[in-house]
Amino acid sequence: MNVKSVFLSTLFFLSGILYTLAQTIIKPDIKSKTTFAIVVDNESYTQVREAVEAYKKSIEADGLGTYVLVHTWKSPEEIRELLIRLHADSKTPLEGCVLVGDIPIPMIRDAQHLSSAFKMDQRRDWKRSSIPSDRYYDDFGLEFKFLKQDSEIPAYFYYSLKPESKQYISPSIYSARIKPLELEGKDKHQMLRDYLWKVVAEKQKHANNPIDNLTMARGHGYNSEDEVAWAGEQLALKEQFPELFKPGNCVKFMDFESRYPMKNYYLNEVQRPELDIMLFHHHGADDTQYINGYPNTSSAQGSIENIKLYLRSKISSQAPKKGKEATIESYMKSLGVPREWCEEAFDPKKLEADSLFNLTLDIYTDDIRKITPNARFIMFDACFNGSFYEKDNIAGAYIFNPGKTIVTQANTVNTIQDKWPDEFLGLLNAGLRIGEWHRHVCFLETHLIGDPTYRFADRAGLGFDMNEAIVLNEGNIAYWKKMLKHSLPDVKAMALRQLSAADAPGLSALLRDTYFQSPYGVVRLEAMRLLTLNGHPDAPEVLKAAINDSYELVRRFATEYIAKNGSDELIPAFVQALTLRYTDRRMFFKFSEAIKTTNLEVLEAEIRKQTGNMPIYDDSDIQKVYKQIAAYKKSEAANAQAILDTITTKKNKRLEIVGFRNHPATKSIGTLLKFIDDPTRDIDLRVAAAETLGWYNLNHNKQEIIRNLSQLAPSEPVLKDEITKTINRLKGKNR
Repeated sequence: MNVKSVFLSTLFFLSGILYTLAQTIIKPDIKSKTTFAIVVDNESYTQVREAVEAYKKSIEADGLGTYVLVHTWKSPEEIRELLIRLHADSKTPLEGCVLVGDIPIPMIRDAQHLSSAFKMDQRRDWKRSSIPSDRYYDDFGLEFKFLKQDSEIPAYFYYSLKPESKQYISPSIYSARIKPLELEGKDKHQMLRDYLWKVVAEKQKHANNPIDNLTMARGHGYNSEDEVAWAGEQLALKEQFPELFKPGNCVKFMDFESRYPMKNYYLNEVQRPELDIMLFHHHGADDTQYINGYPNTSSAQGSIENIKLYLRSKISSQAPKKGKEATIESYMKSLGVPREWCEEAFDPKKLEADSLFNLTLDIYTDDIRKITPNARFIMFDACFNGSFYEKDNIAGAYIFNPGKTIVTQANTVNTIQDKWPDEFLGLLNAGLRIGEWHRHVCFLETHLIGDPTYRFADRAGLGFDMNEAIVLNEGNIAYWKKMLKHSLPDVKAMALRQLSAADAPGLSALLRDTYFQSPYGVVRLEAMRLLTLNGHPDAPEVLKAAINDSYELVRRFATEYIAKNGSDELIPAFVQALTLRYTDRRMFFKFSEAIKTTNLEVLEAEIRKQTGNMPIYDDSDIQKVYKQIAAYKKSEAANAQAILDTITTKKNKRLEIVGFRNHPATKSIGTLLKFIDDPTRDIDLRVAAAETLGWYNLNHNKQEIIRNLSQLAPSEPVLKDEITKTINRLKGKNR
C-alpha cells in the first residue's frame, strides 16, 4: 500500500464525516460489534437527507452501527472498494449494505452457472443476455473483468466473471436495493422519502414484532401443481416455526384452486394488518404474478369454453402475421375444431370480454398500487418479479406503497422451480436479520428489495444474537460444533453449513451421521445437499436412502443428484424410488428428466429386474419409461454423431453441445473432451464444449474430467480461459 493510500485509509477511520475523492462518508454514531452501510447517490441524498438520517438512526436503535456513503457514483468499482475496506475492519466488520437510489447496476456475463436457471445465448443483446446482479457488491471472492458501460442505459455496467475467480456464490456481506420506481407523473424522490419514513415508523412502533402470522400461497403450474410437494413444504415449515403452529397464531396455506379466480383473495390476504410473512410460489414476469390459468373443469361445456378462449387468444395474435385463412386452417387441422370456434377470434365483443376476464386471473403492478400491502416480508419464488432495473416491477410495487411491507425477496431474471426456497427460514423466528438470511440462500439473480436490516423478535428464545454469531464466528469450528446440539432445526442446519464452509475435519462422516440420525427433514436435506454438492465420499450411501426420504423435497433433490452423479452404483435405488413414487407428480417429472443422464442399458435392465416379480395391476407408467429409454437411446447416438461429424451445421452442433448443460450425461464426457482437443474444430464450439463440461460438477468422474482438461494445451487464449474456468468450477465448493 502506498503512502497516499495509508493516509486516506487512516483518515477514513478517524473522521466522523469525510470527503474523500468527493465521497461523503458518515461514520456510525454508536459502537457495535458489526456495522452496516447505506450507499446512496448524491442527488437522492440531497433530496431525502432527513429521511436517510432517520433511517440510519432506526438501524442504530437496533444496535447496528451504520455508515452513510454518499457520492455521485461513476462506476460499481468505487462502491465495491469501499465495502471491501469496511468489511476488512477486524474490530467492527461490515455485515451488510443497502443500495439506495440511482446506484450503478452490474450486468454479469460468463457466469450463468451461478444462477439457478438462466442459460441464454450470450450472443444476443447484452441487455437481455446478461444477469443484473448485486453479487458484484456483496461477494468479494468473485473476480470480474470490466467490459463496458451501456451506451443507451448508462446505469448498466457489464462485467465478465474471470476464469481464475472462485466459481461459486458465497457472499461476504448481504446487500439489498431501495431503488424507486419510475412511473409517469410520480416523483421518485418522494417515493423514496415515503418508503424510508415508513420503515422508520414500523421499526419504532413494532420494534419487537414476533412471527405469529404467516401465509403461503401458490399459483397454477408451480412445481407441477404437486399436492405431495405442497404438503411437504407445510410439514417443513412446522419444523422451522414450531411456535407458529400453536394456538393463538395464524398459519394459512392458500392454493390457486381454492376459489376461482384467486387474485382478489391473495390481494385481500397480503393487506391483513397483522400479517408478518407472505410466501408466494408462482410463475412471474417483471410486472405480473401469474396466479390462475383457465378454469379447471370436467364439464363438456366448460371444456369447450376453455378451448374457445385458447383459440381466440392464439388466432387473434397470429392472424396479422400469417393471414386470417391460413391461421384458421392451421388450428382447424391441428386441433380438429370447427371453423365457427376459430371465427370467434375476430369478434371484437368477445375479444374485449376475454381481455377483461384475463385481468381477473393474475396480479399486476397496477393492482398492487390500488392496495396497501401489510405483510412485513414477502418472498416471491418466481421469475423476474425482482427486476429492479426496470422502471416498474412487482417487488418494487409492494415496497413503494403505503402499508407495512418493509422488505421483499425476488429475482431479476428467470429462476428454477426445483430449489429450496425456505432454507434457513426458521432463523427469522430467532431474530435473524432478513439480509443475513438472504446471504446464505441467494443465487446470482436473487435480490432483496427494501430494508435488509429488518428482523422479527427472537421468539425461539436463542439467548444470543444469531446475527453476531454468524458474522463473528465464521470459520470457528468449535463454536459451530456446539451449535449442532441446539434444539432449533435451522440452527443445526446453519451449523452444518458453517462447518462445511470451514472444511471441518471428519465432515463427510458428520454429515452422513446427521442425515441418518436427525428426525428433522430440513436438517437431513441440508446434510444431504452439503454431502452431494461438495463430492464427499459418503454421499452415495446417503443418496441411496434419501431418494425415499419421508420429506418430499429431500426425495426430489436426491433424484436430481443421482442423475447428475451418473454412477451405475446408484441406479438400483433410483429404480426402487421410481416404482414407489409414480404419483409424486414433481418427483416423477424429475425422474423423466433424470433418465436423460443415466446409463440407459443398466437402467432398463434394473427396471425389468425389479418389476419382474412385482405385483402390478397397471404398468402403463413403466411402459412409458421404456418408451422414453428407447427414444433416448436413439438420440444418444444421434447427438454424438452430430457433434463429431463434419456435416451438421455449426448452429445445430452448438445446440447439441450446450444441451448437456441441462442434462450432463456421463457417456458424453469423452465426446466433449475429444471435440475440445481437436484443433480442426470451430473455436467457438470448442469453447462451448469446455464450458459445458463445467456443468458436470456433481459427476462421479469429476476428477477424471479435471485430469483430462489439465493435460490439454490449446494455443487459443479464449479456450485456455474457458478450460481454466471449468476446472475451477469442478474444483470449487457448492452450498
